[in-house]
Amino acid sequence: MFRLFSFVFLGVVFLSGCAGTPQLPVEPDQTFWQQPGKRVGLVVSKAPTPDVHLPGAACLLCLAAAEVANSSLSSHTETLSVDDVTVIATDMDELLQSKNIEVVKVLQELNLRKLPKYKSEVPNSTKRDFSSFAEQYNISHLLVVDLKAVGMLRSYSGYIPTSEPKGYFEAVGYLVDLSNNTYEWYRPVQVLKAAIDAWDESPSFPALTNAYYQAIAEGKEVIISSLDTQKVVQ
Repeated sequence: MFRLFSFVFLGVVFLSGCAGTPQLPVEPDQTFWQQPGKRVGLVVSKAPTPDVHLPGAACLLCLAAAEVANSSLSSHTETLSVDDVTVIATDMDELLQSKNIEVVKVLQELNLRKLPKYKSEVPNSTKRDFSSFAEQYNISHLLVVDLKAVGMLRSYSGYIPTSEPKGYFEAVGYLVDLSNNTYEWYRPVQVLKAAIDAWDESPSFPALTNAYYQAIAEGKEVIISSLDTQKVVQ
């Protein structure tokens, strides 16, 4: 299935819970890992189905034409594995445990639209109230990795493609202090990887398939390294 896509940080706006100024990245404070008594809830969203995204093919006829032109690539993309995506849950768990932080698995799916809205003038405050997780799971923080999209992306201007397809990964990770609904860490990630060799080798598209897995690997590394940038001061 093809999907329309916007480059205006769609995932960031959605995670903020409402339209408005997108949340800027927040680097973790160096002292976070040193603070005693933290219990961190971890939730990773279900991996999205690999898809071909066609931003710029905005009208219905434009989109229909783009779908036909990319139908073989779409059929192939839908067969690609997401195992490399889902392993990020284990990676984040291992990172937290390496810092001697107790990790609590949050098994329920996180539905931000069902959380109460939250307003605060404090910088980097969330737009939704996450405090209920503190009592429900006996945790001090909630770590979320929201996997927004994987697959291929090819930009269009109406009926005309303006780029070759590229491997595509989009996600956002954030860490919420449940005592005050502020982001201790916030990192949106969007990765596009071009095929090194000819991309249009249907039906298996080997060069684009490699680009797909490279985009996933790079996106995961950005998220993990972003949270782990600050080391404990000796």
